[in-house]
Amino acid sequence: MEILNDLLQTEPNWVYTLCRVVAGIIIFPYGMQKLFGWFEDFGGGVGIGQSLETFRSKKVPFAIAWMVIIGQSIGSMLLIIGLLGRFAAFANFIIFSGALFSHRKEGWVMNWVGKKKGEGIEYFILLLTLLIIILFKGSGALSIDFWLWQKVK
Repeated sequence: MEILNDLLQTEPNWVYTLCRVVAGIIIFPYGMQKLFGWFEDFGGGVGIGQSLETFRSKKVPFAIAWMVIIGQSIGSMLLIIGLLGRFAAFANFIIFSGALFSHRKEGWVMNWVGKKKGEGIEYFILLLTLLIIILFKGSGALSIDFWLWQKVK
């Protein structure tokens, strides 16, 4: 019961809510393009089959590829509604730390003018910062976590 309390505990703070919802909205298209092929304008609405093939071509193990797809798709929805926010933030922190690592050779800034092969890491740093806030502070106000925590404490 103490683990559940630690997982759900949060303050009804609107800053934490904003961080959680924004992080969920940012991650949602990535998950949905991998899961269902939505959001083609986000760099490829490819669906599960093509996503798994892309991961395979990058030598990402099959199980890890599935964890990324599930973490981004379900994790983003959990963040948006505030259910198990710390768990979803942790899963996506791992996923986007990997993305940061793979983009590090492209430098700091994004590919604003189209002269680089890929994107820089500034975006990932911002997203990882939001996820760290959720990890430490929880889901905030208007979250299922806060409602459940009030019931179990």
